[in-house]
Amino acid sequence: MLKPIKNILVIKLRDIGDIVLSTPVLKVLDYNCAAPKIIYVLKKEYENFKYLLPYVHEVITYDKNDPFDLIRLVFRLRKYDFDLCVNLHATFRSALISLLSGAKFRLVHNHSGKDYFSSVPLGIIEAQKSIIERDLDTLNPLKLADISDEMKKTELKLNEEYTRYIDDDEVWLTVGLGIGAKRDNKMWMKEGFIETGKRLAADGYKIAVFCSADEKGIGEIVTAGIGEKAKLYCGLDFLRLAFFLNKLRLFIGNDSGLRHMAAALGIKTLTLFGPENPVEWHPYREEDGHFKISHLQDVAKTGIDVDSKKFRTRSMQPMEMITVDEVYDAASKLLKQKANQPFVH
Repeated sequence: MLKPIKNILVIKLRDIGDIVLSTPVLKVLDYNCAAPKIIYVLKKEYENFKYLLPYVHEVITYDKNDPFDLIRLVFRLRKYDFDLCVNLHATFRSALISLLSGAKFRLVHNHSGKDYFSSVPLGIIEAQKSIIERDLDTLNPLKLADISDEMKKTELKLNEEYTRYIDDDEVWLTVGLGIGAKRDNKMWMKEGFIETGKRLAADGYKIAVFCSADEKGIGEIVTAGIGEKAKLYCGLDFLRLAFFLNKLRLFIGNDSGLRHMAAALGIKTLTLFGPENPVEWHPYREEDGHFKISHLQDVAKTGIDVDSKKFRTRSMQPMEMITVDEVYDAASKLLKQKANQPFVH
């Protein structure tokens, strides 16, 4: 136990999926310290995650587009007299925040470069591994006991205090379709979502189509294409989104922050992978109800360098290889799967 450690600063200035995948670190720190006060710094646009993150005493946001926010942030952080700072995915700027925070002991992890301003070498051998494992590697110098598989599971809390304004009567879903993603080459074709949704609707399931405000046009096309058993949920804030995800029996979607939220809420997931590697971005077990479809290795067998930046940022090939039949078949099996029952391919 790290009993002397009371005030802990955690920094991860990344996006939704990365934030969700950092929750095992929060769990491990909370478990090993005696009633720690964990302060989490994240991007300004994700401020409402303060209502969803477990084990966190306070969330402080940082807006890199505001040239004065770095100064405000540093002054605010120095008031806490941090015993420990854990920077899980550092850029030079966030590493500098770690240093300026005044934390007595700093663990700063740059996945692809020098661990600037870390108090000690982290002793990490960088290799292809899940993001959860990479984040937990940051804690290596603390020499914690073996971390169980249960501790490595992601987790979000859903506090009813912040969802009372949501009317249960408007809930219209059994299966959720997450049609969006950060890049176009991580998005399955809208025709595929429409046909899958139509088949599941014919089986008696109601369908919720989730998308961001920027994806509203595609969302409307998919929802209309599925028919009267589908309803569009577009541009929801994180609290509302978490509330509706928590009502699902199954989430089907692209590799995105949305599906990480669903998994962390304990919802079964079926993830459709494009050029991203599931080794990194799918740290979930089939026996827990999380299945993936990826043709990345099929592409690699043709001699294409699937690890190159050009392939990862531009190639549509792995996503185009996913068929409606394999998505529908996997979804049907997951919907029938009982808790802790192995997934039958």
